[in-house]
Amino acid sequence: MAEDKREKTTKSPPSPQEVIPSYRVKNLLSWQAPERIFKPRNKDFWTTVLSIALLVSIILFFAKEYFLIAAIFALIFLYYVLSTQPPKVIGYKITNQGLVWGEQKHPWNNLDYFFIDQEENQNILYVNTLLNFPKRLIMPLGDQDKKEVQEVMEEFLPYHKPEPNFIEKSADWLAKTFPLDSSSENKKEK
Repeated sequence: MAEDKREKTTKSPPSPQEVIPSYRVKNLLSWQAPERIFKPRNKDFWTTVLSIALLVSIILFFAKEYFLIAAIFALIFLYYVLSTQPPKVIGYKITNQGLVWGEQKHPWNNLDYFFIDQEENQNILYVNTLLNFPKRLIMPLGDQDKKEVQEVMEEFLPYHKPEPNFIEKSADWLAKTFPLDSSSENKKEK
């Protein structure tokens, strides 16, 4: 009888196939789109931006803020590079375990809420995270139907479009009041 008990307790460990969890990753929705929002800028835009930067730099030069001048021109250079190089097209996926953005994976427990908005005539999926960085995922939808994306996302996260804060309202007002480039809409109004 003692031998029977020993045989039962000295059972071999489970095989690797038995350890694999019962759930699998299921792709609920996938699409291809640019990795960021892209709007090429014309010569008028860059002339205006550089003129404003030069005037601000002169003021900062007399205030002896040399590092701030360097930072301004570094940001302008970065924006110039991003607006002249078109983005790569990457794959986006909504799975039962989270979001996949290219090679990055974001599990549902790190995500807070989502909303869909339009920017530069493109539908964009915004997903706020619970992380310090990145605080918000910005995923262009490309040709994907926004209603279908919203239905799938609502299974996992609440839809909540936040009200614009003071800085966003101010930036929108400045962009409408003092446009940096001459677009076709501005030419029609004149």
